[in-house]
Amino acid sequence: MAWGALCLLLPLVLLVFLASGSQGDIVPEELHEVAGQTLSVRCRYLPKEGPYRKKAWCREMSPNRCTLLVISSKPGTAVQDSRYTIWDAPDAGFFTINMTQLREEDSGLYWCGSYNSSRNVITIFRNISLLVSPALTTSPVWTTTWLLESTVLVTSPEGTSGLLSFNGSEHRISSFPLPPCWAAPIFLVAVLCGLLVAKGLVLSALFFLLSYRCWAQGE
Repeated sequence: MAWGALCLLLPLVLLVFLASGSQGDIVPEELHEVAGQTLSVRCRYLPKEGPYRKKAWCREMSPNRCTLLVISSKPGTAVQDSRYTIWDAPDAGFFTINMTQLREEDSGLYWCGSYNSSRNVITIFRNISLLVSPALTTSPVWTTTWLLESTVLVTSPEGTSGLLSFNGSEHRISSFPLPPCWAAPIFLVAVLCGLLVAKGLVLSALFFLLSYRCWAQGE
Protein backbone atom coordinates (compact mmCIF):
# COMPACT_ATOMS: atom_id res chain seq x y z
CA MET A 1 0.00 0.00 0.00
CA ALA A 2 2.87 2.35 0.86
CA TRP A 3 4.51 1.77 -2.52
CA GLY A 4 1.17 2.29 -4.32
CA ALA A 5 0.59 5.57 -2.52
CA LEU A 6 4.11 6.70 -3.37
CA CYS A 7 3.55 5.96 -7.04
CA LEU A 8 0.36 8.00 -7.03
CA LEU A 9 2.21 10.95 -5.53
CA LEU A 10 4.85 10.97 -8.29
CA PRO A 11 4.57 14.18 -10.33
CA LEU A 12 3.67 14.07 -13.98
CA VAL A 13 6.98 15.73 -14.80
CA LEU A 14 9.60 13.00 -15.10
CA LEU A 15 13.06 13.41 -13.61
CA VAL A 16 15.61 11.71 -15.81
CA PHE A 17 19.06 10.61 -14.62
CA LEU A 18 22.04 10.81 -16.96
CA ALA A 19 23.47 7.53 -18.12
CA SER A 20 26.94 9.08 -18.23
CA GLY A 21 26.63 10.25 -14.63
CA SER A 22 27.30 13.96 -15.35
CA GLN A 23 26.23 16.38 -18.07
CA GLY A 24 29.56 18.13 -17.60
CA ASP A 25 31.12 15.61 -19.98
CA ILE A 26 29.43 17.44 -22.88
CA VAL A 27 30.18 21.14 -23.36
CA PRO A 28 26.95 23.14 -23.78
CA GLU A 29 26.39 24.68 -27.19
CA GLU A 30 24.99 28.22 -27.16
CA LEU A 31 22.03 28.94 -29.40
CA HIS A 32 20.48 32.40 -29.71
CA GLU A 33 16.89 32.83 -30.87
CA VAL A 34 14.22 35.54 -30.81
CA ALA A 35 10.84 35.29 -29.11
CA GLY A 36 8.09 34.15 -31.46
CA GLN A 37 10.41 32.20 -33.74
CA THR A 38 10.91 28.41 -34.05
CA LEU A 39 13.97 26.55 -32.78
CA SER A 40 15.09 23.58 -34.88
CA VAL A 41 17.73 21.22 -33.47
CA ARG A 42 19.25 18.16 -35.16
CA CYS A 43 20.85 15.50 -32.97
CA ARG A 44 23.13 12.93 -34.59
CA TYR A 45 23.97 9.47 -33.29
CA LEU A 46 25.50 6.18 -34.44
CA PRO A 47 22.78 3.79 -35.64
CA LYS A 48 22.70 0.50 -33.71
CA GLU A 49 21.07 -2.81 -34.50
CA GLY A 50 18.41 -4.25 -32.32
CA PRO A 51 15.12 -2.93 -30.94
CA TYR A 52 14.23 0.67 -31.58
CA ARG A 53 15.47 3.13 -28.97
CA LYS A 54 13.30 6.14 -28.31
CA LYS A 55 14.73 9.62 -28.58
CA ALA A 56 13.90 12.49 -26.24
CA TRP A 57 14.13 16.26 -25.76
CA CYS A 58 14.26 17.49 -22.18
CA ARG A 59 15.04 20.61 -20.16
CA GLU A 60 17.53 20.60 -17.30
CA MET A 61 15.91 21.35 -13.95
CA SER A 62 18.90 20.58 -11.71
CA PRO A 63 22.30 18.85 -12.13
CA ASN A 64 21.81 15.36 -13.60
CA ARG A 65 18.01 15.81 -13.82
CA CYS A 66 15.75 17.11 -16.54
CA THR A 67 12.07 17.36 -17.45
CA LEU A 68 10.97 15.38 -20.50
CA LEU A 69 9.28 17.57 -23.10
CA VAL A 70 8.69 15.19 -26.01
CA ILE A 71 9.60 11.54 -26.80
CA SER A 72 9.66 9.75 -30.15
CA SER A 73 7.42 6.71 -30.59
CA LYS A 74 8.79 4.93 -33.66
CA PRO A 75 11.08 5.61 -36.64
CA GLY A 76 9.92 8.00 -39.32
CA THR A 77 6.91 9.23 -37.35
CA ALA A 78 6.61 12.76 -36.05
CA VAL A 79 5.36 13.15 -32.48
CA GLN A 80 3.99 16.50 -31.32
CA ASP A 81 3.41 17.50 -27.73
CA SER A 82 2.25 21.07 -27.19
CA ARG A 83 4.92 23.31 -28.78
CA TYR A 84 7.43 20.47 -29.22
CA THR A 85 7.81 18.10 -32.18
CA ILE A 86 10.30 15.26 -32.59
CA TRP A 87 11.02 13.16 -35.67
CA ASP A 88 13.52 10.29 -35.73
CA ALA A 89 15.27 8.83 -38.79
CA PRO A 90 17.47 5.94 -37.56
CA ASP A 91 18.61 5.02 -41.08
CA ALA A 92 20.04 8.54 -41.48
CA GLY A 93 21.47 8.59 -37.96
CA PHE A 94 19.76 11.72 -36.62
CA PHE A 95 16.51 13.03 -35.15
CA THR A 96 15.07 16.55 -35.28
CA ILE A 97 13.35 18.63 -32.59
CA ASN A 98 11.26 21.76 -33.23
CA MET A 99 10.15 24.26 -30.58
CA THR A 100 7.58 26.75 -31.85
CA GLN A 101 6.50 30.13 -30.50
CA LEU A 102 9.63 30.65 -28.41
CA ARG A 103 9.32 32.74 -25.25
CA GLU A 104 11.92 34.52 -23.16
CA GLU A 105 11.25 32.10 -20.30
CA ASP A 106 12.31 29.22 -22.59
CA SER A 107 15.93 30.27 -22.05
CA GLY A 108 17.86 27.50 -20.30
CA LEU A 109 19.74 24.22 -20.74
CA TYR A 110 18.31 21.43 -22.91
CA TRP A 111 19.41 17.89 -23.71
CA CYS A 112 18.66 15.65 -26.65
CA GLY A 113 19.47 11.96 -26.49
CA SER A 114 18.41 8.33 -26.40
CA TYR A 115 15.77 7.54 -23.79
CA ASN A 116 15.49 4.26 -21.83
CA SER A 117 11.98 4.26 -20.41
CA SER A 118 12.48 1.14 -18.26
CA ARG A 119 15.42 2.67 -16.40
CA ASN A 120 14.20 6.27 -16.77
CA VAL A 121 17.62 7.21 -18.13
CA ILE A 122 18.65 9.44 -21.01
CA THR A 123 21.96 9.22 -22.86
CA ILE A 124 22.87 12.74 -23.96
CA PHE A 125 23.91 13.47 -27.55
CA ARG A 126 23.87 17.28 -27.35
CA ASN A 127 23.82 19.74 -24.45
CA ILE A 128 22.31 23.04 -25.60
CA SER A 129 22.23 26.40 -23.83
CA LEU A 130 19.32 28.33 -25.32
CA LEU A 131 18.98 32.11 -24.99
CA VAL A 132 15.72 33.64 -26.21
CA SER A 133 15.84 37.41 -26.74
CA PRO A 134 12.73 39.61 -26.73
CA ALA A 135 11.14 40.26 -30.10
CA LEU A 136 11.97 43.55 -31.75
CA THR A 137 9.05 45.94 -31.64
CA THR A 138 8.63 48.68 -34.20
CA SER A 139 6.37 51.68 -33.90
CA PRO A 140 3.48 51.56 -36.38
CA VAL A 141 3.81 53.97 -39.25
CA TRP A 142 0.59 55.78 -39.97
CA THR A 143 0.31 56.84 -43.59
CA THR A 144 -2.35 59.37 -44.50
CA THR A 145 -3.28 59.76 -48.13
CA TRP A 146 -5.06 62.98 -49.03
CA LEU A 147 -7.24 62.69 -52.12
CA LEU A 148 -7.73 66.02 -53.81
CA GLU A 149 -11.12 66.13 -55.45
CA SER A 150 -12.59 69.01 -57.40
CA THR A 151 -16.13 69.32 -58.67
CA VAL A 152 -16.71 71.47 -61.75
CA LEU A 153 -20.18 72.46 -62.89
CA VAL A 154 -20.13 72.53 -66.69
CA THR A 155 -22.86 74.37 -68.59
CA SER A 156 -23.20 75.17 -72.26
CA PRO A 157 -25.30 77.69 -74.14
CA GLU A 158 -28.13 76.49 -76.29
CA GLY A 159 -27.10 75.23 -79.68
CA THR A 160 -23.66 74.04 -78.54
CA SER A 161 -23.13 70.38 -79.33
CA GLY A 162 -19.38 69.96 -78.90
CA LEU A 163 -18.40 66.99 -76.68
CA LEU A 164 -15.03 66.11 -75.13
CA SER A 165 -14.30 62.55 -73.92
CA PHE A 166 -12.10 61.71 -70.90
CA ASN A 167 -11.49 58.05 -70.02
CA GLY A 168 -14.68 56.98 -71.73
CA SER A 169 -16.88 59.67 -70.15
CA GLU A 170 -18.26 62.62 -72.04
CA HIS A 171 -18.05 66.23 -70.88
CA ARG A 172 -19.70 69.14 -72.69
CA ILE A 173 -17.39 71.92 -73.88
CA SER A 174 -18.48 75.33 -72.68
CA SER A 175 -17.18 78.87 -72.40
CA PHE A 176 -16.72 80.52 -69.03
CA PRO A 177 -16.96 84.29 -68.36
CA LEU A 178 -13.64 86.01 -67.91
CA PRO A 179 -12.61 86.50 -64.30
CA PRO A 180 -12.68 90.09 -62.94
CA CYS A 181 -8.88 90.26 -62.82
CA TRP A 182 -8.82 89.98 -66.63
CA ALA A 183 -11.67 92.41 -67.35
CA ALA A 184 -9.83 95.58 -66.16
CA PRO A 185 -6.75 95.19 -68.44
CA ILE A 186 -8.94 94.52 -71.46
CA PHE A 187 -11.01 97.63 -70.72
CA LEU A 188 -7.86 99.78 -70.46
CA VAL A 189 -6.56 98.44 -73.76
CA ALA A 190 -9.89 99.29 -75.42
CA VAL A 191 -9.79 102.87 -74.05
CA LEU A 192 -6.21 103.37 -75.23
CA CYS A 193 -7.06 102.08 -78.66
CA GLY A 194 -10.03 104.48 -78.83
CA LEU A 195 -7.84 107.42 -77.83
CA LEU A 196 -5.28 106.52 -80.49
CA VAL A 197 -7.96 106.31 -83.14
CA ALA A 198 -9.47 109.66 -82.07
CA LYS A 199 -6.01 111.26 -82.11
CA GLY A 200 -5.39 109.92 -85.59
CA LEU A 201 -8.70 111.37 -86.82
CA VAL A 202 -7.93 114.82 -85.31
CA LEU A 203 -4.48 114.88 -86.90
CA SER A 204 -5.94 113.84 -90.24
CA ALA A 205 -8.56 116.64 -90.02
CA LEU A 206 -5.87 119.24 -89.18
CA PHE A 207 -3.73 118.03 -92.06
CA PHE A 208 -6.57 118.40 -94.54
CA LEU A 209 -7.54 121.81 -93.08
CA LEU A 210 -3.96 123.14 -93.44
CA SER A 211 -3.70 121.75 -96.94
CA TYR A 212 -6.96 123.49 -97.92
CA ARG A 213 -5.76 126.91 -96.55
CA CYS A 214 -2.46 126.66 -98.38
CA TRP A 215 -4.31 125.86 -101.59
CA ALA A 216 -6.75 128.77 -101.06
CA GLN A 217 -3.90 131.29 -100.45
CA GLY A 218 -2.16 130.06 -103.60
CA GLU A 219 -5.21 130.82 -105.63
